[in-house]
Amino acid sequence: KWTTECTGALQKMEKQQKNALRMVRRGQSKHIGNLCNMIRKPLTKVERSKLVALITIEVHARDVQDKMIQLKTETANHFNWLSQLRFELVDDPAEIAAGQQGLPQKCVVKQTNTTGPYGYEYQGNNGRLVVTPMTDRCYMTLTTAMYLKRGGAPAGPAGTGKTESVKDLGKGMAMYVIVFNCSDGLDYKSLGRMFSGLAQCGCWGCFDEFNRIDVAVLSVVAVQIMTIQAALREEKEKFIFEDRLIALKKTCAVFITMNPGYAGRSELPDNLKALFRPVAMMVPDLGMIMEIMLVSEGYKDFKVLAKKMYTLYMMMQQQMSKQCHYDFGLRNIKSVLGCAGALKRKEPEMPEQILLMRAINDMNAPKWVSQDVPLYQALLGDIFPGCELPIPDYGKLEEVINQVLAEFGCQRVTHSVAKCISIYETKITRHGNMLVGGTLGGKSVCWKTLAKAKGILKALGQEGMEKVVYQIINPKSITMNELYGAYDLATMEWTDGVLSSIMRVMCQDEKTDEKWLLLDGPVDTLWIESMNTVLDDNKVLTLINGDRISMPQSVRLLFEVADLTQASPATVSRAGMVYFDPTDLGWEPAFTSWVEKFIQPEARQTLVKALGEKWIPRCLKARKNCRELAPIVDPNAVQSLCRLYECVAPRIDLDALGERSAEILEKLFAFCLVWSLGASVSEESRQTFDQAVREVENVFPSSQTVYEYGFNFEKAEFGLWEERLPAQFKPVDGTPFNKIIVPTVDTFRNDTILKWLNGKHFHSLLVGNTGTGKTVCVQSAISFLDDQTWTSLTINMSAMTTSGKTQEIIESKIEKRIKNKFGPPGNKRMLMFIDDLNMPRKDQYGSQPPLELIRQWVDYGCWYENVKQTLRYVLDLHLVCAMGPPGGGRAVISERLQSACNNICFVNPSETQVKRIFQTLSTNKLNDFVEDIKALAEPLTLTTIKLYNEISENFLPT
Repeated sequence: KWTTECTGALQKMEKQQKNALRMVRRGQSKHIGNLCNMIRKPLTKVERSKLVALITIEVHARDVQDKMIQLKTETANHFNWLSQLRFELVDDPAEIAAGQQGLPQKCVVKQTNTTGPYGYEYQGNNGRLVVTPMTDRCYMTLTTAMYLKRGGAPAGPAGTGKTESVKDLGKGMAMYVIVFNCSDGLDYKSLGRMFSGLAQCGCWGCFDEFNRIDVAVLSVVAVQIMTIQAALREEKEKFIFEDRLIALKKTCAVFITMNPGYAGRSELPDNLKALFRPVAMMVPDLGMIMEIMLVSEGYKDFKVLAKKMYTLYMMMQQQMSKQCHYDFGLRNIKSVLGCAGALKRKEPEMPEQILLMRAINDMNAPKWVSQDVPLYQALLGDIFPGCELPIPDYGKLEEVINQVLAEFGCQRVTHSVAKCISIYETKITRHGNMLVGGTLGGKSVCWKTLAKAKGILKALGQEGMEKVVYQIINPKSITMNELYGAYDLATMEWTDGVLSSIMRVMCQDEKTDEKWLLLDGPVDTLWIESMNTVLDDNKVLTLINGDRISMPQSVRLLFEVADLTQASPATVSRAGMVYFDPTDLGWEPAFTSWVEKFIQPEARQTLVKALGEKWIPRCLKARKNCRELAPIVDPNAVQSLCRLYECVAPRIDLDALGERSAEILEKLFAFCLVWSLGASVSEESRQTFDQAVREVENVFPSSQTVYEYGFNFEKAEFGLWEERLPAQFKPVDGTPFNKIIVPTVDTFRNDTILKWLNGKHFHSLLVGNTGTGKTVCVQSAISFLDDQTWTSLTINMSAMTTSGKTQEIIESKIEKRIKNKFGPPGNKRMLMFIDDLNMPRKDQYGSQPPLELIRQWVDYGCWYENVKQTLRYVLDLHLVCAMGPPGGGRAVISERLQSACNNICFVNPSETQVKRIFQTLSTNKLNDFVEDIKALAEPLTLTTIKLYNEISENFLPT
């Protein structure tokens, strides 16, 4: 109808009726006005989708008429008109040649000098794309490419509408478009099967991220595509493809989209480039898109609001700090406008400025880092002067979140409640969301709280709430083939992956429950890019074997990640972001929760909280000036304090001490503080920490550093560790020289603290240079364990250790107990000692898969069996790790694994200790000699040590 009206008007203008096109434009504007009035009324979801799509199409039609009037187009053969996508009914030439008259006419699609068939493919009530000048240019290139029997290749940055433009052209021409997400695991056989299918069914294939495919595969793919295009040019009905004769439908076409220059992308070979017409998709007309989307969401003052929003986004892009998880592109704008539409329908009487301002705030505020918040609030205030954000009332949701936090034993702090609500809000507009932030920032607590709160609200009968079930995977704890599935190259048999099998089960489940798939692990382009089509509007997981798993509305993806330094903009733009800054939460809520849970009676809780306020902030401040071999975050240090206190508190009866109990409690607290906040501090910084502790209150004796004093539980006071050492150590006769361990202050105190932690089943991490006694200390702790209830396993890691090998070693030492629960034989508990924890080589993107496997077990108590992809819970394991300081072949390990352990730094022995060790050994050796020789033990030791020190100082490494 529109094509007929415009052609008619242009023909009239050729006959000097200069007003014809303006009259048609006036009718078009009136029609749009009627549609806008309709959309502001209460409508069903289906009716609303229909109207939004209609308004989007009709507004573009009016814009085309405006442009033709502006450029004084006065003939139907003018390029301004011919360059538009036009639909015409024509007689089929083949039917006329056959003498068949009077048959219904067929629809064809025309653009410039090309003519293509209309596909008559039923599209359903899906949305349409806002057509900008860039989209028009893209359509023109693609229709010309198809007319010339070539492919189209839109290329450009993330979020510029490459795939959506191809899909929307398909909607316009009523063609079925299959979108496929390419990965580096694709081979030419898999792609050949897809091309064969496209050729036979006549639909379009859009291969997303095509340049992720390996270059060797692309060379073969070029020949496959060339074969299809040659058959199309020759107008064959059948042709030979990959040694098979197959049918060919002339409507088939192949399109590819690319992000040039992103990580993990390759350059296309020249023979492949020649088969596709390139389209540069760069900066879309954001202002125009905002305007049209606001119209279709029912906003009256759309022009002013679109301008305000566009200005705000430009300002934010230019002035905000550069963070990896920030995105100001089209996908973010689309989610904001979708939220604005929902608010408009919910509160139609509210001023439109306030509604848009609230939508912008709800979708963007959760992702700002704390330093950007003041700038953002200032920009928002400048763009919307005189407007104040109303404080939203979440009613029952907020109440239930507070209730669940209390059930979990957590503090009901405003920060945690706000983050739970932010996750809830972003989940409404995005089906893939990322919780980004450092360890111990509250990410896990918030999503678990929201999941449980939704279940409670469902039970209470609140509309829009469903019970949440979730599955958890650490994608870096397994290989890509184990994650997504792969072919056995020998038999060509397909094996499903962990993620694909879980997704398949979730997506086929027809229950109304919300199903969350939580991917808790580092995000990098290696695995996340294969989920691009799942995260965008396609919502389809495409596998190498050609399987397509469609994601229903009830399935949601949630990513828990420390940072997005290894993610490409293509990933960041597709997901909703909620940022958790550990400094916003601080250490206080976790400490308060621990006090309320562990410290009894209640009267003592106030005292312990006061001690925390007195000691912890000042000691944490002092730690900033101290060097650590493996730095730990402040909340981890405070958690270590709580764990150590739990180990030592039962060893003394404070109630029996009467009036002295408060004084002794403070001494005990200070002792635990030294061996938690100060335990990770290196040798040279211990003096600094010692001064800081004494500045708070001098509860320790002053003759030596605080590290030299242990706590004597019988006398309820401090005593030197040295006093507990045997006065004269004599090795057992016949002990090999390399097995003789001379006890020193360092070995004794480290051994004691490790045994305490093991007794309460707290994981520990021992860090120190080579030769400081880490392994010996753990072996001593293992020998101390009761053989009736404990067993042990030692894993020595190296640069070549893989997650699969680590899992295999552990599983060889455990057995099935019940169903999917495994544990050490004989219902014992197993101490798992991992030596050289930081030795596994980091992959290209900086993660260590064996450590990610261990972290999945530490956090969730389970991992996946590699063959059947079943979940295995591993019970009664206890972790003790040892590692050297990062450097050389040793890497910096993940803070998220480190935070699960108490970190103890093993310092190099002092000169006194070295003298003690070697003098004991030499005295023992010279014991059988005459007195004159025996007397040489001390001078021999001192001379050797002095000689060693001289060589170390003067013979420096070159």
